[in-house]
Amino acid sequence: MAWTGKIVGGVLGSFLGPWGAAIGVGLGHQLDKGVSRVQRAAMLIQVAFFGCLAKMAKADGVVTRQEIDAVEQIIARLGYTPRMREAAIDIFRKAKDDEHSAADYIDQLGAAIQHNPQIGMTFITALHAVAQADGVIHPSERDILEQMERAFRLQQGTVDVLLGGRTHNLGDAYKTLECTPEMSDAEIKKVYREKCLQFHPDKLASKGLPDEFMKFANQQVVKINEAYETIKNARG
Repeated sequence: MAWTGKIVGGVLGSFLGPWGAAIGVGLGHQLDKGVSRVQRAAMLIQVAFFGCLAKMAKADGVVTRQEIDAVEQIIARLGYTPRMREAAIDIFRKAKDDEHSAADYIDQLGAAIQHNPQIGMTFITALHAVAQADGVIHPSERDILEQMERAFRLQQGTVDVLLGGRTHNLGDAYKTLECTPEMSDAEIKKVYREKCLQFHPDKLASKGLPDEFMKFANQQVVKINEAYETIKNARG
């Protein structure tokens, strides 16, 4: 789903809240009249998402070259057109230095995705990529990730698993699947299949995830598969 036409601050303000207009001013575009409600919702998600990326990049006070590169890689993976890329970067630049907190953008994004944990995982993974881009996770960056964990209603400990990067670790594998060692093989297999279904493209699309973000959702399926294989191997 592409951003069509141009975006004006007044339109953004109408569905992003009082701070949305401030982001939109200066984009210099006019929203196409034919944009549907679904497209508007997708735009809201993407504006809030790039606001979160901006706050993460600036969390330690300095936006590094590595963090900018990480954001560029995210944009490239999303497959944005040149116009979409320009709009995304403009939102990033404005949000980076505005008066609003990371929590403002996180709350906006959480509301936009209706606090859906599956969709939330696709976004927190992207934010984590920016946080670790310079090789150091600053305490303020971790705080933003933990705020997202709560706002997206993710399982407690999700950030610990992300920062540990240890899906091969048995304890983290159980956390990824939201299972416990006391569960039977059949119970774990059932949870695994349910999680795979939750991240199915059709399922996520029905919940409002823009098409461009499906690649991030696929990453979660890979992690789920890795976690399941880790548990299976541990159980012989």
